[in-house]
Amino acid sequence: MPMYEYRCRECGAKYEELVSSSQTTDSEVQCPECGKYQSEKLMSAFASSGVTSGGYSSSGSSCGSGGFT
Repeated sequence: MPMYEYRCRECGAKYEELVSSSQTTDSEVQCPECGKYQSEKLMSAFASSGVTSGGYSSSGSSCGSGGFT
């Protein structure tokens, strides 16, 4: 199950939640502070750092050696 960052639209609390594949919408995630189902998924810093428009890190390192030319 992936972990996502959320912010409650009702009280503004930010929190992380493990979300199962059966929860298809963000409105099915309950805020731990106020108990409302008014959450919106946030873009995490981990997911957005070091990624270019092509979806690869711009750090210059590569995985493995050889194989592709």
